[in-house]
Amino acid sequence: MRQVYYGWYIVAITVVIYTVLVGSVFSAFGVFVLPVSAELGLSRAQMNTALGLVSLGNAVLAPFVGWILDRVTAKAVMIASAVIYGLSVITIGLSHAHWLSALALTIGIPIAYLGGGSLSVTLLIARWFTTQRGRAMMLGGLGISFGSLIGPPAIGLLVDVNGWRKALLIMGAALGALLFALATLVRERPGANDLEAGREIVSAKPVGQAERRILSPKTALRVLRVPQFWTMSLSAAMVLGVFTVIAISLIPLGRSNGMSMLQATALMSIMGGTAIMGALLLAPIADRVERVSLLSGLFLLGVLVNTVLLSGGRYSFLLASAISLGLGSGTATPTFNALLADRFGTASFGTVRGLSMLVISVFGLIELHFGGVLYDSSGDYKATFRACIAISLAGAALMFATHITRPPEEIATARKEEVV
Repeated sequence: MRQVYYGWYIVAITVVIYTVLVGSVFSAFGVFVLPVSAELGLSRAQMNTALGLVSLGNAVLAPFVGWILDRVTAKAVMIASAVIYGLSVITIGLSHAHWLSALALTIGIPIAYLGGGSLSVTLLIARWFTTQRGRAMMLGGLGISFGSLIGPPAIGLLVDVNGWRKALLIMGAALGALLFALATLVRERPGANDLEAGREIVSAKPVGQAERRILSPKTALRVLRVPQFWTMSLSAAMVLGVFTVIAISLIPLGRSNGMSMLQATALMSIMGGTAIMGALLLAPIADRVERVSLLSGLFLLGVLVNTVLLSGGRYSFLLASAISLGLGSGTATPTFNALLADRFGTASFGTVRGLSMLVISVFGLIELHFGGVLYDSSGDYKATFRACIAISLAGAALMFATHITRPPEEIATARKEEVV
């Protein structure tokens, strides 16, 4: 009987970790808004600031955690992050001091999210897969969608039965222990007897082994000097920011067009379900299509979504937008992660991925604010949709420009010397 390649166990572990972290950190945040604000006397703006602190921490700490992952074993980082997750969640549950809760939200939770999952598991998949890297990234990313589907109802029930403070204590202990156990199961990279099946990936063909090693700078400064880092990261930041702007606009847009709360919120469920289906459908061909071209096409979905929304606010239009948005959001990020690993290699993938997360987070916050400003100044979403069309077109073009960008002179020279 043929032994299962261990990399697929890494993918399975990734799905569970993403489900736990996304479901408990981001997707279930809304569950705590009313009970926490009622007990602590916090305004809605103050509660929203709490989630903003987590996002800020993720953006600022991502390059640092990525740098650590390139120099310390992923298992060690994941074990430490599991402990930090448990302690941070329990601290928030017990704390009556706003500064202590803010510290846990700004530092503890982001380190746990990045080191325990978002950065560490993508690094592991990049190490374990070459010929099926796109498929593995796509399937591992299913945990993000599962977290959105499972987290809110499960944690909502926990809060209803136990209250928000006790719920956080249970989550910190149980989910922290689960993350710890999963971390102990990971292996850093394939051994001599671990053979991955599959064909050579299309994306790697223009970049030989020597070039992939050279295009893996060990310092953040060298990464930032590679033009391809900027064409890829800026384009992803622009379009993923557009996806976020539209996603948070679907429910209020539906409600303003006379839809019931059930109809409006169903759009988000449909978007999540479509993201899962899109990943499953694209996974078999993810390594057979050149990734830069694939991402350029996926980014054009931003143009399609906003064009449909400009056509009107009927439910059929919103439904089509939710489906298209789900296809884009469920497949773009895993494909982007695979492309980073293809072009920069795995030796410094943590640093590269961490820096790209910083760029994506900063642009996401700017686009969210800019979208709100456009709505406030015009009184409707049309100006926002037009701006999102322009940004999506620019993002798709910038990603396609990755085909023609070149590494800086010293990297090209070093590559020639290594080949010789």
